[in-house]
Amino acid sequence: MANIAKIGSLISTVVKSGNTRKFIYSTGGSRGTFFDAFKEFNSRPFMAQKLAKRINSVSQTVKSDADSILKPLCDDIGEFGSRIKKVDKITGKIPRAIDDLTFDDAVEWIANGKITNIIGDGYGARIILNSPKDVPKLVKRLIESHKQGKIKLSLVENYRGNGINPYINGTNMRMLNELESGKNIVLNKIKNAGYTRTNTDIFINGTKIEFQIGGKYTTRFGEIEHYLYDMRSNGTPDLSKLNKSQKSLFYKMKEKYLLINRNEKTDASYKEYLTQIWKTLKTAEEKGLPFPAMPELPAGIPKILSAENLFKLEKNCNNLLLHG
Repeated sequence: MANIAKIGSLISTVVKSGNTRKFIYSTGGSRGTFFDAFKEFNSRPFMAQKLAKRINSVSQTVKSDADSILKPLCDDIGEFGSRIKKVDKITGKIPRAIDDLTFDDAVEWIANGKITNIIGDGYGARIILNSPKDVPKLVKRLIESHKQGKIKLSLVENYRGNGINPYINGTNMRMLNELESGKNIVLNKIKNAGYTRTNTDIFINGTKIEFQIGGKYTTRFGEIEHYLYDMRSNGTPDLSKLNKSQKSLFYKMKEKYLLINRNEKTDASYKEYLTQIWKTLKTAEEKGLPFPAMPELPAGIPKILSAENLFKLEKNCNNLLLHG
């Protein structure tokens, strides 16, 4: 504990002196840089949990202000919601976040005391759009809030599946990129399993938060597809809101999914199937159609992994009663 206290005192002294960058990147001989040591130390389980508790606390503090800023931007064009991520969920994300931490971010966050910004979704909010046609209106409002200093738009992750229209495109992307001179803040990326929505990193009162943009059908499927993500990444899914039969179905699906996930051919086939589900749902949103019929399951994929069964994992499952 004494050594930890000394390290903390040293960091504080260097930060105050304005030599943070030089200090963090200085070498320690064959033992690497302080930056390396910083990442290794904060990845340890007890430090990850300590940092997660701090992130959870900061997220709760910012929630009231964030809700009051973001909710009015959404109320007439969709459904707004927000949540605080649980400590155990944050703890599980810390090691990867530390590993992905850039040198420049480490310098900035240590210098300003905001290392909690290593995780951007301790507080998370989203809008479920009534129609994708309202995206330009939402983008304009976000940009206005940015210019007014209420928020700072930092990154716009514009995800889409292959052959699927992203939620933000064309003029709206250019308007967002013009917010930062010489820096594009919109990241366009095709996801090989079809994931289609927009995740934005926003700073409110100096705290990094996440704001997601999606439609009424893709949001439903995104909630379900996250179970597949937890299965293949060996994550800890939250099954607390599933009933007994849904939990039983989850574990049966997990067994089959892990099998096809390990096979290159069936994994590629199933990812294409998931992409077609995303595309079908996004197209229905764009055209203002009722909840659509699902694509046909490819040959060689167990029937338990069909879209119809996936939707049975919905909380308060309605067994596709919206099917039209």
